[in-house]
Amino acid sequence: MNTARFLRTAAVVAAIVAYQFAAHHAASTPGAHGLGLALVLAPVLLVALNAAVRSNARAWLLPLWALGCVVLWLARAPLTAHFGWGLWMEHASFNLALAWMFGRTLADGREPLCTQFATLVHGRLEARVVRYTRRVTVAWTLFFIATACVSTMLFAFASIVTWSTFANYLALPLVGLMFVVEYACRRIALPGMEPSSIMDAVRAYTHSMQMRRSGAQ
Repeated sequence: MNTARFLRTAAVVAAIVAYQFAAHHAASTPGAHGLGLALVLAPVLLVALNAAVRSNARAWLLPLWALGCVVLWLARAPLTAHFGWGLWMEHASFNLALAWMFGRTLADGREPLCTQFATLVHGRLEARVVRYTRRVTVAWTLFFIATACVSTMLFAFASIVTWSTFANYLALPLVGLMFVVEYACRRIALPGMEPSSIMDAVRAYTHSMQMRRSGAQ
């Protein structure tokens, strides 16, 4: 990984960690609800602004975006009082989106996502590897569904601090634990397979996308 890519990756990781610390602070600290609302709205507004700027219809989308900001500002009092709902929706919807990303590739006639990653790293796969990577895709799908369900149950029946501890401090480490468990299972199920990491798949996927863009130009 070159220096520029490493710095970009480090910046993204640092931003995610900072966001989670700030979200937990807002959820657990009286008087910090304004920060919580800002954390809910800022990502949505930035994505919407970026889409509006890039769109050919920016002449009316940008004023519409500005109008939306004004409406949110005027409604800030009730929104601030219920900012926790926004944090929960972001966390649950993000995990469900990941579950959908993995799960939809399990449909008949499609190649499971983990099989795609393994193919990018290793090339043509043996049948046993294809079967294994399909099961891993199922496991990731169920993991993200379970995470969204636990998040929802805690938000509904536990305190906001308990929910926030899970969503902001435990969810990502659990993803890391999943990688460790999957690696251990792979070493047992496929002992002769050349070891690889998620970063190998990310690099292969990035290279593949770059090649596709170059071919489309």
